[in-house]
Amino acid sequence: MDPRLTSRLATLMTKLGRLIERVWQSPVFGDSYPSTASYRAFAEKMHDVHSCFIDRFRPIVRDGLPELESAQIERLLRQLGPKTTAFCSSVAVEIEDVERLATVSVIFGLLFLCDSLMDGGDLATVAAVHRLLEAHAPDLYIPAANNAKRLASFVLRGELDAAKARSPDPAIVDARFRALTATVGLLPRLSYPEDARVLLDSPVAGFLSHGSAMRQLSQRYLVSEKDAFWDAHADDLVAHSIGSIQTAGTVAVVYSLYRGERPELPMIEQVLANPAVAHLCDRLVDAAARIFDDVGDQDVDRSSGSRGWFDLNIFNHPDRRLVASYMRFVGTEDEGVIARAQRDFDLDDRAGDERIVELFVDVVRGGVAQLPAECWQHAGVFLMLCKRVIESGYVNTLGDAALGE
Repeated sequence: MDPRLTSRLATLMTKLGRLIERVWQSPVFGDSYPSTASYRAFAEKMHDVHSCFIDRFRPIVRDGLPELESAQIERLLRQLGPKTTAFCSSVAVEIEDVERLATVSVIFGLLFLCDSLMDGGDLATVAAVHRLLEAHAPDLYIPAANNAKRLASFVLRGELDAAKARSPDPAIVDARFRALTATVGLLPRLSYPEDARVLLDSPVAGFLSHGSAMRQLSQRYLVSEKDAFWDAHADDLVAHSIGSIQTAGTVAVVYSLYRGERPELPMIEQVLANPAVAHLCDRLVDAAARIFDDVGDQDVDRSSGSRGWFDLNIFNHPDRRLVASYMRFVGTEDEGVIARAQRDFDLDDRAGDERIVELFVDVVRGGVAQLPAECWQHAGVFLMLCKRVIESGYVNTLGDAALGE
């Protein structure tokens, strides 16, 4: 590797190390990580996982993006590798199996890569995701506004139909599809057969289809009369922006590592069948994580024209209908609480942002504290990992710039 690239990677890993130490301090819960965890040993393991990830991920990316030069591929690897492997390794801190940690990292790396490509207007990836859903998740419905359901493959079809660009090159679509299929192929190796299907639906298909719905709403906002847009789509935006977080599926992928070592742990489907666990993940944690992500991304999203795409962000577009719908999504009906949240969003300053973040920290703390004791007895490992994912999401309040090269 070029010495300059080695130096840049070392700098980024050092920066990630500082962020991971902040995660391990558990600012949300205080007890998400074992007090005996050794950061030095973890750093060595993370380095090994990163090396293994790169060896596995590079050929998938080369095959899936044949139009890119080698230097562009390496840049993608530098962007995705450290963040992805650090996340997986830091959440699954007790897991020592480097190969399996790298497998999880490849799954998340492919999802993040596809999402980034689609956000940037890559219709070949959109078409490949649509093909993936039709082939492997033809009956998957995702939540929409007012407890409605939308067929995931139909959501992607809508994005393709609305595109004004010409149809993508079929050979490029085939290449993207091969890369996505690699994700599907990894799931059975990572988990038991009864878990693999659940992991395909969430996070893989759920993450990509909710992201498609979000892009479509963002584009519709740009060409709509604003009052009419919010009257018609505030609830849709809340459902899809929060749904795109996919906490349950994200935790489930990491949980599969623990179940691989302890087969007596309950199946993923059994864990998620518990209404209290599902409500915590799909409502409270997803909503808080979206807030943590959007507060950190608001400056980038505000100038998103420079990136070539536009994203709706509640901190930049705090319409009263959107804020009210968001608060009711997490069960807040108190008009006084909703009004205070609206005032903080409208302030558009650090103090207001910090109060909003703290409000949603309280939401997830309260949700975890209210879980029945039998949830912890049955799904304690899953819930421990869920708390760690929340801690990682909280660090997103710093913004993507904190992880930039």
